[in-house]
Amino acid sequence: MVIRKRLPIEGKALVFVTATVTDWIPVFGNHTAAEIAIDELSKATDYFSVAVVGYVLMPSHMHFLLGFSQIGQLSKFMQSFKILSSKAVKQSVNSVIIGGLWHDGTFNLWKPRFDDLIIVSEEQFRTKLNYIHNNPVKAGLVSDPCEWPNSSASDWLKDRKGPLRVDKNFRWME
Repeated sequence: MVIRKRLPIEGKALVFVTATVTDWIPVFGNHTAAEIAIDELSKATDYFSVAVVGYVLMPSHMHFLLGFSQIGQLSKFMQSFKILSSKAVKQSVNSVIIGGLWHDGTFNLWKPRFDDLIIVSEEQFRTKLNYIHNNPVKAGLVSDPCEWPNSSASDWLKDRKGPLRVDKNFRWME
């Protein structure tokens, strides 16, 4: 398997990240699995001092806008989050729900890669934040972004706190 080489970038950055469940299995349609993923993301952001600026946990994937004081931590952050969330989901969720995640005796919750895009403008930030919040609407899961429980939509649109602490004041361009 080819491992994508990352550019040697440093410093403060806001990044749009997507992580996908193996085979797009809708594991996070299960309330317990969703709570675990959100909890592990919260722990990882606290440990790495990463700001969650926006997020949505969909049944088979996650999108987030993450603020890093040192963008070089992105890969370690994602590795930590994926490992810890995988272990916690494997231990806590019914085997029927996660059965399709076992391949050759190995449990793989997440696809081994993740996608990332460094945000370079306010316009790009707004586009990605709107994309995140409208993802459950576009998928036909809700009619209003604020109805989706595992999203920052309510934080941004109704000033109502969701399950993750959201930093609406993170500054990456100065």
